[in-house]
Amino acid sequence: MSSDLQSASEFLFTNDYASLVVVTVVVYDYILTFSKEIEYVWCRPWTWVSTLFVIVRYSGFCWIMTSALNCSSFVHGLLEVRTVSFLISTWAFIVFLSAADLVMILRVYAMWNRSRTILCVLSLIYVLQVVTSIVFNGIYNNPATDFSVDRVLNFSFCNPSFTNAPPTHNVYIVVPRLVLGATLMILTVFQTLKQSFEMYKLTKAWQPNRYMKVLARDGILYFFVNLLYQITSVLCQGEPLSNNASILFLNAVVDIIFYPLIPRFIISIRELYAHDIQGRFHIDTGFGVLSQPNDAVSIIVFTDIDLGRQGPKVEEDMDDSDGVSLEAVVEYMGQV
Repeated sequence: MSSDLQSASEFLFTNDYASLVVVTVVVYDYILTFSKEIEYVWCRPWTWVSTLFVIVRYSGFCWIMTSALNCSSFVHGLLEVRTVSFLISTWAFIVFLSAADLVMILRVYAMWNRSRTILCVLSLIYVLQVVTSIVFNGIYNNPATDFSVDRVLNFSFCNPSFTNAPPTHNVYIVVPRLVLGATLMILTVFQTLKQSFEMYKLTKAWQPNRYMKVLARDGILYFFVNLLYQITSVLCQGEPLSNNASILFLNAVVDIIFYPLIPRFIISIRELYAHDIQGRFHIDTGFGVLSQPNDAVSIIVFTDIDLGRQGPKVEEDMDDSDGVSLEAVVEYMGQV
């Protein structure tokens, strides 16, 4: 067996192992979080935030499963079937990433007290990123995408070939995504530090809002995972994976980390908020924001229900229930 043939054979088995790991971890994570999905999504009043969760959860699941299986020898099929599977994976990822970015934008929008300026800036970058992805993928990842077939032992490798694509076409897709990710992280960190300093001036202790800490942690983690994913996508596009098995494993690890992030972000903030208020207002922990001034500090409550607009009825209901006032709940939310 020649060295090239042996190298290709080793890559085939390595690729299968990586695909198997991705499928196993993704299915296991789905099983672990399914009960919380039922509790915090399907058993709650349906809102547009719930719709976003479903889009992220299942478009991402479709993307990562078809991508993992299509890149392995576990699934056999005609070249046309492979082409369809490749296109499904590509476009499912675009839907997943667009919905995921929208979730993070809405979180930053909430952190900045519904600032229209922030929303306009982020929306402009977001639209540019989505349009760029759709246009470039529509040109180079379409039903006319060519596949080259290489035979190794008893197996066939199907590799997409971008014959008409410029060498840097993937960079044009990646750059807007990184700009959006960097902007989101900078705004998140800045607002978190600002709120922490305000709390320090009042209390002489570093006691930031717990929700702000959770959103800042999630935002920073999302940026770095997204950055790593975009880097690996450029590396994978730049050279055949068979030349570097380490890139293959890095790509598999990033896929495993990237997919569960947003669904877990949404579930975790809903779970945290539900435990804090004990379901008092039937609040759907989406990304609307209620700001209540409390000693010059903005208290952020993530909810689709603006409690301040419910008028005396809400306060009366609360007083009749257990004697807890609306102001006490708002103050409590600022201390957790």
